[in-house]
Amino acid sequence: MIPKLNGLRALSAFIVVAYHYGFYVPAGFGVLSFFVMSGFLITWLLLKERDRTGSVSLRAFYLRRALRIFPAFYVYWLLAVILLSVAGVRIIWPQAWASFFYVANYYQGLNGYPSSAFSHTWSLGIEEQFYLLWPLAFLLLGNRPRLTFASLIGCIAAINVYRIILHSVGAPEEYIYTALDTRLDHLLVGCAIAVALNHKMGPRVWEVVARRDALPVIVGLLAVSIICGNVYGIPYRNTIGFAIDPTLIGLLMVRLLSRNDRVTAWLDSRPAVYLGTMSYSTYLYQQLVLWPAGRILRSVGTPEALTFVLCTFAVWGMAACSYELVERPFLRLKETWATPHPQRLHVSTAKTLGR
Repeated sequence: MIPKLNGLRALSAFIVVAYHYGFYVPAGFGVLSFFVMSGFLITWLLLKERDRTGSVSLRAFYLRRALRIFPAFYVYWLLAVILLSVAGVRIIWPQAWASFFYVANYYQGLNGYPSSAFSHTWSLGIEEQFYLLWPLAFLLLGNRPRLTFASLIGCIAAINVYRIILHSVGAPEEYIYTALDTRLDHLLVGCAIAVALNHKMGPRVWEVVARRDALPVIVGLLAVSIICGNVYGIPYRNTIGFAIDPTLIGLLMVRLLSRNDRVTAWLDSRPAVYLGTMSYSTYLYQQLVLWPAGRILRSVGTPEALTFVLCTFAVWGMAACSYELVERPFLRLKETWATPHPQRLHVSTAKTLGR
């Protein structure tokens, strides 16, 4: 993982933690960032594997994804079931099994988003379904970058129209928020950016994005969109917000990768990089840790600000245990399958941008 993207992952995961703690922050921005980054990184790795070997091994790809995702998730799933059972908390078993089989996004969308220790796994369902389908489409498109890019842009546009139609006919808001068919375009934005950068499409666009003064413009536009989402609510989010925010996040990602400066230097700091490397486990455990930790701390009169800090560190502590004890051993196994080194991305992207 590239350091600056690790920092962005850490920030995205922190926003989700803060939201589930109770702060009125744009949690959707955090999840959306994960989607765009996932599409970008997976596509970049597929492109580099094909550039290096002339082909893409689906078997190796799926095995690497399984070793990266399944161990930490299923340990979390089992631990959540045990802890909820011991605590006497009712488990919504259809939801739990939907989570187990990575279809929680459709369970959530069709059942009104019941809140539990498994409700947040809808986004993992979307990503896993994307991992299953995109490499197949990537191979079918072949080594034809312009066709691949045009196909991605066409799909993104079609999904935006489809989502607007669903919203206009009164489709459940939960479905529009959690279904793969309504959110796939957010991952495809990352895919399109990876294809464009790898094949040096639109170099002038990326030169503008890489400029020093591009950062406040991109961040400012994102802030305006987030504010509009707060003011105009779901109608804005499902139509305009979900259309423009992924692109802005993608441009922000490219800007971060293309230039080092003081404003973004903290994303390369060791704490930010480490928090980013364990962002997956952070996302997994935040729902399970925040509520009991907060309840215990409030019961002894802990000030609310300190409660939030301690709850956040409790989430990070649990995530670190998951990362060190579960994720890392399986990540070492993944290395035996010649996973492409993401560190090459920064160098190649900088070269593409003329830096």
